[in-house]
Amino acid sequence: MIKIVISLFILLFGCTAAQAADNTEYSPELYLSPFIGFETLKTEDISVPAPALCIYSDSGELSKKIGALTLPLNSTEKPISYSTDSPHITVSEDGTVTSDGTECTASVSISSGDISIDYPVYVTKSLSRFSLSESELNLYADKPEITTLSIITEPSAIDPALIKWHSGDEAIAYVDDTGRVIPNGVGTTSIYAETLDGQHTAKCTVYVGLYDVRTKAVFITNAIDKLRSGSEYTLSAYIYPETVNDKSVHWTSSNSNVVSISQDGTIHGIEPGNAVIKVESSNGKTDSFEIEILPSGSSEVNYKVISRSVSERVAELLSKPQFVSYDYTLDEMAEHQMAYSPVKYSENRKAEKNEVLDALDPSAHNGGYGKYQFIDLSESNNVSVDTLNSYLNGKGILSGKGQQFKDAADAYGISELYLVTHACLETGDGFSQLANGVEVNGTVVYNMFGIGAYDENAVKYGSEYAYSMGWTSVDAAIYGGAAWISDNYINNASYKQNTLYKMRWNPDSPGEHQYATDIDWATAQAKTLKSMFDAFPDAELYFEVPLYKSEKEFEFK
Repeated sequence: MIKIVISLFILLFGCTAAQAADNTEYSPELYLSPFIGFETLKTEDISVPAPALCIYSDSGELSKKIGALTLPLNSTEKPISYSTDSPHITVSEDGTVTSDGTECTASVSISSGDISIDYPVYVTKSLSRFSLSESELNLYADKPEITTLSIITEPSAIDPALIKWHSGDEAIAYVDDTGRVIPNGVGTTSIYAETLDGQHTAKCTVYVGLYDVRTKAVFITNAIDKLRSGSEYTLSAYIYPETVNDKSVHWTSSNSNVVSISQDGTIHGIEPGNAVIKVESSNGKTDSFEIEILPSGSSEVNYKVISRSVSERVAELLSKPQFVSYDYTLDEMAEHQMAYSPVKYSENRKAEKNEVLDALDPSAHNGGYGKYQFIDLSESNNVSVDTLNSYLNGKGILSGKGQQFKDAADAYGISELYLVTHACLETGDGFSQLANGVEVNGTVVYNMFGIGAYDENAVKYGSEYAYSMGWTSVDAAIYGGAAWISDNYINNASYKQNTLYKMRWNPDSPGEHQYATDIDWATAQAKTLKSMFDAFPDAELYFEVPLYKSEKEFEFK
């Protein structure tokens, strides 16, 4: 009997899910009561496919079926009955609602046994436009301000009750039922507005960063070599990165008797001589140049701009890749990898050699997110605890753990950003069951990095591994996980797989200790890593790139 019930459940649920996939209709979570031996089974609830029914008065289709179901499905209190008091709509015995074309808000009463619900029906004009007041928002996790999105429709305004809102990731940004957006944590997500019938959807991409981004450099952009006394010239300064909010600077002259400078950057030549002009950012970054002041009657009047371009100077700040040479060619590396049957996971097939070559070739991944597979994960990014905590704000059990991550990263020689973002990824931003504690043999244990959490039963195996390692607190799980990652990959004595590229391909020992068989694994992980590291624009990044025999060094874009 039990087997029959289970089979029937699977059959019904499977058919409903398949129909939803084919017809893009809502599929409720249906269930069957196990007590099918009773002659009478009461209705416990009534399920409807959408929060409301919408009929568009000018569409030519003034009838729609509600499609309600009783729960459990094998309830004997059938059929469902429908009724309405509205003068502008009628409802048939099968739940088909028909409008007379009058715009209105109505209600249909749906009943089965002792259960009855009021189901809203909206009759309105169809929409030729449905969008949000903003397509993008830039917000700050460490300076949260509420921003309200509004709906723009044509030909007319829409009843707010017809709209449902949701966030792609509430750990990054939350939206209430009126369109108010509140930043929670650093990252990128989307806010969606949708009509209740699902016919119209609008999206706003939300970027949540940090307001308190540190200045990495300040550049004088138009320094000159000379100026005649009695003349003046206005300098300008560029703050890097552009996301810095406090762009205030302070100007000084080493000899104000020769040349003075006002705080708007204007220099005044006073008497012949030389002096150094310096600009300083609010956090102490400086730039300077030496200028000669000529006599007022000097025939040398043509000064020369001596500043280098901003792009050139920014490029100097960016970490140059460290190339590590190997004594075999790229083709030989590809041949070796082919012996291990690499796959094209996205297409569920074996990979061709030319595809393996493309995935292996470092120069093919020298820009965009591809280069992030070469970030040296054994190097510190020089990110402060305050910045880490701003990123972790609102991320469940991880919130406020910036110091622990920083200390663990320093102790085990790991990038603090990698450690933090890896934990966020594995724990669902701090809300997973493993992260929040699982009891094993009477002891609550924690696992922040999914270590030992095999897919067959991630919670069971992940918690048992945490128990065996003694991770009986969040802090112990952070430190223990960092030690495991360091010992097994990033600083492993035999392999030292300190980049995503090396975790996948292991050019030091090809075919050994490789993390995945998918040829696109490293670039896919790099895309995720970039999206997370982008939340830290002032982080210091270091790159280690393999250089195969006969290949030449190249620049990163």
